Amino acid sequence: MKRKTPAFILIICMLLTCFTTYQPQILQANASSDTKSMLDDLFNKNSGKSDQEAEQNGQATDADKKEDAMSQKVTEDYYTQVIRKWEEAGYSDAQSFQTVIHPNQLYAGSSKAPLTPISESHGYNEEVVRSNELTPEINFTVNVPNDGLYQIQIDYFALPGKITPVERGIQINGEYPYFEARRMVLPRLWANESDQFQTDELGNEVFSKQVEVSDWQSAHLTDASYLYDEPLKFYLKKGSNSIKLLHIREEMLIGRISVASPEVYASYEAYLQSHPAASADMKVLETYEAEKPFVKSDSYIQAMASADVNVTPNRKSLISLNTMGGESWDQGGQSVTWKIKVKQSGYYNLAFKYTQYVKINMPVFRRILIDGEVPFQEAAAYSFPYASDWENEILSNSEGEPFQFYLTEGEHELTMIANPSPYQPVIQTVREVMEELNALSLEIKMATGNTLDVYRDWDITEQMPNITEELNGIAAKMRAEYHYLRELSGRNPDEARNLLIGAEQLERLAREPSSIPVRFDEISQGSGSVTQRLGDMMLTLPKQPIQIDKFYVYADEKLPKAKAGWWKKMSSVAQNFYTSFTKDYTQISPADEESLQIWVNRPRQYVMLMQQMANQQFTAKTGIKVSFSLMPNEQKLILASASGNSPDAALGVNEKTPYEFALRGALTDLSQYEDYKQVVGRFSPGAMLPFMFDGGVYALPETQNFWVLYYRKDILDALQLEVPQTWEDVLQTLPSLQRYGMNFYVPLAESGAMKSFNLTTPFLYQQGGELFSADGTKSAVDSDEALEGFKWMTKIFTVYNMPLQIPNFYNHFRDGNLPIGISNYNTYVELTTAAPELSGSWKMAPYPGIENDKGEISRWAPGTGQGVVVFKDSDKQQQAWEFVKWWTSAEVQAEFGNLIETIYGPTYRWNSANLEAFGQLPWPEEDLAVIQEQWKWLKDVPHIPGDYMLDRELSNAWNKVVFDGKNPRKTIEDAVVLANREIMKKLEEFGYVKDGIVIKKLKVPTIEEITGARGDTE
Repeated sequence: MKRKTPAFILIICMLLTCFTTYQPQILQANASSDTKSMLDDLFNKNSGKSDQEAEQNGQATDADKKEDAMSQKVTEDYYTQVIRKWEEAGYSDAQSFQTVIHPNQLYAGSSKAPLTPISESHGYNEEVVRSNELTPEINFTVNVPNDGLYQIQIDYFALPGKITPVERGIQINGEYPYFEARRMVLPRLWANESDQFQTDELGNEVFSKQVEVSDWQSAHLTDASYLYDEPLKFYLKKGSNSIKLLHIREEMLIGRISVASPEVYASYEAYLQSHPAASADMKVLETYEAEKPFVKSDSYIQAMASADVNVTPNRKSLISLNTMGGESWDQGGQSVTWKIKVKQSGYYNLAFKYTQYVKINMPVFRRILIDGEVPFQEAAAYSFPYASDWENEILSNSEGEPFQFYLTEGEHELTMIANPSPYQPVIQTVREVMEELNALSLEIKMATGNTLDVYRDWDITEQMPNITEELNGIAAKMRAEYHYLRELSGRNPDEARNLLIGAEQLERLAREPSSIPVRFDEISQGSGSVTQRLGDMMLTLPKQPIQIDKFYVYADEKLPKAKAGWWKKMSSVAQNFYTSFTKDYTQISPADEESLQIWVNRPRQYVMLMQQMANQQFTAKTGIKVSFSLMPNEQKLILASASGNSPDAALGVNEKTPYEFALRGALTDLSQYEDYKQVVGRFSPGAMLPFMFDGGVYALPETQNFWVLYYRKDILDALQLEVPQTWEDVLQTLPSLQRYGMNFYVPLAESGAMKSFNLTTPFLYQQGGELFSADGTKSAVDSDEALEGFKWMTKIFTVYNMPLQIPNFYNHFRDGNLPIGISNYNTYVELTTAAPELSGSWKMAPYPGIENDKGEISRWAPGTGQGVVVFKDSDKQQQAWEFVKWWTSAEVQAEFGNLIETIYGPTYRWNSANLEAFGQLPWPEEDLAVIQEQWKWLKDVPHIPGDYMLDRELSNAWNKVVFDGKNPRKTIEDAVVLANREIMKKLEEFGYVKDGIVIKKLKVPTIEEITGARGDTE
């Protein structure tokens, strides 16, 4: 009986437990009608209840819901949406009004803005105000007679600084009126240093050095992407209004500011009537080569080389910079200005010889200005049709009648501005569609519990009865935009095909609603989803590339043909075919036995600039000649070394290559030089680790990568989330993110089964672990610290549900599905050059780390990029070392970085490994501070024989734990056994071990060793 009593009591307790846990579920089911009501509450849909009824029932009122972070828009509405609301509210353009705000009426915060005297105003006729980071807010008040829409024009002088343009935001009465007001660009002016292109030693033309033309400009405030065919309008209420200019980037002088009624372009008929009648007949044909402009808005709008026989000048096998634009002139708002001159006042025609083969079956648009003004409405967005070959485009109306431009005798300025505004309606609709699809996808996830169960029957229409209509409605919008683009193009537009494909995908889902729960990833996730296709189209649609050979100012003359005759074409083809057998296209300068032979693993643009700098600076100073050659494939170094024909030095080599050559005795130990200690101080200590082997230093860093935290500031602000500093902070943000279908990205989720050291070592290093033992004879990843790091980098996926496979973080970050994550330099370039719509909405922070006992956050992460090596069999050792010192110096790296970006644009931003030079490059100050802070924790991977096996087995261990559910300790122990076996095998192969006994010690490099060599005291 004593034994039965405890058992009986235990059974009663279990029954009571079951009853008490089951009862709340019944109550909860009765409290809520169905899943749909929960979704309606979440997405703030109409439920038919008043705020009073909701309040009585204890539910959130509409007012309460508006306070919820995600029910608010994370940013302001776009300009188009706000203009539509203003028009619906009855606000119209102000009539016949203009007022001028003088510099002495400007304020910096609450105090009068300090004035710069006329003597320092660079030619302005009154005192001006300097606007920079010390005066982050310049504000003024303006009184207007009536409620209405106004435009703002500003006189500004971009002060010399970095090559980036001036950027400002604007607030009206304390608020951004629309999203575009957060960032507006005031361009600089650039020109070629010389009207004539210089040639290299092979006779090829090279880009002219770009010089900034410092001058006062007057510009209306426009959106940064130039998507609207007019300056931005601002609603001002009757009476006093406060206007504030907010500093974003670069300093400038501010002159007079004009607030006026919106300007309206005259029609072509009105333009003709406003000018004198046509004079006597003129016969004029003036030809201008487009590659030689007067000024341009961006330094990297460049002349392009074309070997086409149709283009002039043509120097056959030699490179000639004979056209203007192409993909360097495809961003909205970029302008090019030429000087033209006419001998007699009268009406002239304009024609351009151009090609546009990038946007297949779609036109590009240019705004045409004469002396800084749009002459008539038809020139505001002139269409240049798709042209796969060279064509003459005579500026004409829709009936093909050429426009007549009235020019007075003398000199004039002709300007063309890239104008994507005709595509703006499509871009706006696509943005709205993507938002709708993301919201719909999230709603489906909530309805299905985010479960992709193909064996479960779903009736999604019961929970979301309108889903079919929603999908068909969105598809109809996409088809309507496709038809608009087809009418605009006059043919089937190639870039718009994603609209049709996406519409078909949505219509298929609408026809089979029962399949939606297991196929909803086709809506907004994955590389083939509708939002992915639309996102890809959003990258290319605004671009407006055009390549111009020449243009004509003429009257009553016949234009030369745009295309050469068939005989000239055939002769050119034959000559090019012959030249391909006789010319070495990898050569940048003539071969010379006395010259240093340098192979460079970079594109031709980089190497040509390197050769110019070396000739003008290094050779001129030292007398050492340098000959650069392109190295398209690094494998050529292996073949050249094996055959005894290696170069004297090589640049741009992969971080693993120096170790492989040093192990085989093919490279020079750079630490043998007396001034090595001074040179190594130029770099982060952790960046040297891959280039050191067994006590020697066999390369110096040339470029440097960085791994940082990227986050969407708009989304985190809407969720009221702090930027995480530690991994514990990251875990605290996950519930809020995952609640709304978002997540945190870790690079281990990138596509591919192999998880390299670059991705795994941060977790080990931050916990205090190491990859190898101090003597280099075995792996150290089975230590307690390294094992803790390994557990952590698997647990964030197996326990905390971070995404496992992300093919492209950039796309998900841009769409908002992954608003925060860790990535590298490449993502930075993508965001700054290919996501203008996110400008100002994202930021960077250091890599999340582990807080140690001292309260310090350990943020160790790799970052070595490419390096420079000197080959041991070179007979010019000292000369090669002199070149290496020159090339990696702060002065040269800073100059090269600025030049390459000035010539080719921000896509070519140079991530120099020289820490001093990096700070002198055109990085935004805020971003620069984050990168430099993270580089304090740069710790890359040293190399030892057989380390590739540890790399592979550590990756295999991660896959086994995350995908197969294996035990972390057991998988690491198995990995260490296999890795140690290979390490010992390789050590024996290279003479460090014999019969299992170490006969020659191997020294594994450490950061402490590098800091000691540099003489650092900390």
